[in-house]
Amino acid sequence: MSHASQIATAGVGPSTSDRIEAGKREGARVVRDGSAPAKPELKAGYFVEPTIFTDVEPGMSVAQEEIFGPVVSIIPANDLESALAAANSVGYGLSSSIYTRDLRTAFRYAEESEAGMLHVNLPTVGGEAHVPFGGVKDSGLGDRECGTAAFDFFTEERVVYVGY
Repeated sequence: MSHASQIATAGVGPSTSDRIEAGKREGARVVRDGSAPAKPELKAGYFVEPTIFTDVEPGMSVAQEEIFGPVVSIIPANDLESALAAANSVGYGLSSSIYTRDLRTAFRYAEESEAGMLHVNLPTVGGEAHVPFGGVKDSGLGDRECGTAAFDFFTEERVVYVGY
């Protein structure tokens, strides 16, 4: 299985490669640069390999933009307050994760985090079919699309009158 991800470029906004380059210019430290695919067959398409940024400040574009590609930006936080401030400063809120041994910290994060899906001691792997999937703010706006919410999401009510 390839670690590369195909990036759709429908002419809407900057490409994943543009966003990676912007992160570098803004001073985020690249610990894994996936700009150019290693496999020759991937060089002709819109592919990037996984990219990891560290030393990311919350205001940097790689922290503020929803990048649909294998790009992760690691924002250091000294305490729960700074972690919440960084996470909530983003205009998107699809999914969030916290790792902690303290259950009070986990519940406080769950209460104050501005994300539609929260994970404690788990990665943000996405949704599952039996629970509603969706975010808040500029991510996943509208109805949820899994679990019992799927009935509302995937159906459209209609009224039909028939005269005999």
